[in-house]
Amino acid sequence: MKAKRFFIALLVVLASFFGTKLVLDKFEANEKDYAYKDIPNYDDDAVKTADGEYLILLVGVDKNGDDDNNTDFTRTDTIMLLKANTKTGKMDLMSIPRDSRIKIRDKFDKANHAHAFGGIELTMQSLRSFLGLDIDYYVQINYQALINIIDALGGVDYDVPEGISIDKGKVQIKPGENHLDGNEVMWYLRTRNIYNNGDIGRVNTQQGFVKAMVDELVKKSKNMNLMTFISNYLKYVKTNLPMSVIMDLAGNVNNFSSDKMDTHIVPGMEQTINGVSYYIPDYEKTWQIVDEVYPNFKLKNWKKEDSGYHEYDSYGDIIDESKRKGIPEVEKPEQEPKKDIKLPETKTVEETRSEKNNLAKPDEPRDMLDESLSDDKENY
Repeated sequence: MKAKRFFIALLVVLASFFGTKLVLDKFEANEKDYAYKDIPNYDDDAVKTADGEYLILLVGVDKNGDDDNNTDFTRTDTIMLLKANTKTGKMDLMSIPRDSRIKIRDKFDKANHAHAFGGIELTMQSLRSFLGLDIDYYVQINYQALINIIDALGGVDYDVPEGISIDKGKVQIKPGENHLDGNEVMWYLRTRNIYNNGDIGRVNTQQGFVKAMVDELVKKSKNMNLMTFISNYLKYVKTNLPMSVIMDLAGNVNNFSSDKMDTHIVPGMEQTINGVSYYIPDYEKTWQIVDEVYPNFKLKNWKKEDSGYHEYDSYGDIIDESKRKGIPEVEKPEQEPKKDIKLPETKTVEETRSEKNNLAKPDEPRDMLDESLSDDKENY
């Protein structure tokens, strides 16, 4: 009888060892594929960070073609900065609206185009120059991956602010408390035409969903091995988070809750420039948020001029629209159309490439740019 008990105990120990080894092997393989590397536009000279506190760029992207993981040079649909403290459970989430007009390679363009031009590295580089923050870590996910992960969790509880009926009535979501599967979440997060304040309404919804996901993960972690779950679904995301950081976050998941998360949106307003709709950031108010919320991650050798903010002098006062509620309780009031500002001296990266190609000799290589960047193709 003692021999049998010993044999069973030995099996448990071996299973635990090899199970843990399998998890570690998966993390090590992921680290080799997306290993951390410093972003070259600044020295790694940030203010010393607090112990157990991390700053992570969260980006959601559309997949490119039939390959769910082929998202290297597609536009970002969601851009967020998450600060998480594993000891206190305190979190801050700041959203950068996708149409934010910021400097990318010394030319102004939409923030979500940086990923299409230069992948995650150029995205992080551009946001560093814009915010003056030492952004080193990222997590990138596409919508199909989000569907798979939510379904694996068994869905997520979410208080839907406004009901929708989309995909020819195939997806119908009622307002109020809902338990949504992955496909329903995907459709709801992508829908924009139910808000009277443009993309800001959708940003508010995305932030609410992140809070719901935090609570869902905390709740489900009580009945599952979170590290094993992460290892099984790591293939659906791209990240350069070291294994030590992932284990710190997962090991302290019970410290987190949506009640400990504060949300922020880059202040600014919508504006049409040369016929293109942009979100114009209020740089000074944005930097106030950075000073108050992310002081431990500020770059010492960063200057305000690096952001190109001085080129916005011709805009006049920026009316902050980030606080406007996205879903009206009454019929939408008619608004006067905003004037189209003409700034011929400002060129986007796409325009610069086009000019370069037109001047190139027949035997010289020409820059290639995905035609899917056209905003005319955004029909959802």
